[in-house]
Amino acid sequence: MIELEKVFRKHKEEFDDRNPGNDHLENFLGKLNNEQKKKSLFGISGFLKVATIAIFVVLSGITGYQIRKMQTPEQPGLGAISPEYEEVELFYTSNIDSQLKMIERMGNFDNTNHQSILAEELKEMDKRYNQLKEELKLHPDDDRIIQAMIEYYQVKTNVLNRIIEQLYQVRKQTKSNLNVSA
Repeated sequence: MIELEKVFRKHKEEFDDRNPGNDHLENFLGKLNNEQKKKSLFGISGFLKVATIAIFVVLSGITGYQIRKMQTPEQPGLGAISPEYEEVELFYTSNIDSQLKMIERMGNFDNTNHQSILAEELKEMDKRYNQLKEELKLHPDDDRIIQAMIEYYQVKTNVLNRIIEQLYQVRKQTKSNLNVSA
């Protein structure tokens, strides 16, 4: 390398006597423009890389969700039979949920024995319904099972309505007793 520098210094005048050609500036500007175009294309390429990664992440998430959904078998209910039964099941389950929340808000029975009997009865009803679900898996076209499941919802709704009425009566009686004692 040092030898090359010595040669350039020694023959400096020979290198300086030539001027670049007339088209040299145009060639230089053309190459410079090509480099700028490559950089802008690289920017698009970078955008494509980011978009590809985003698509990959979304598709991976969807695939993972589908695999997880396939691995956790759903309990068949009325909704598995037809959209109409799904609507019936949704109606009753939302009604039952709101009734249970209302019972929770209204408070408990004065007698804990009543509470435990109620809890046991509801647990027994749910156990029977789960048996019906298992039977429905084996015989999805059996109208008797479907009717029994609908009747379960109707009975549970009626039981919860009676409980709400009784709690309301207890609450009303408690208020009237407080007013009489005061």
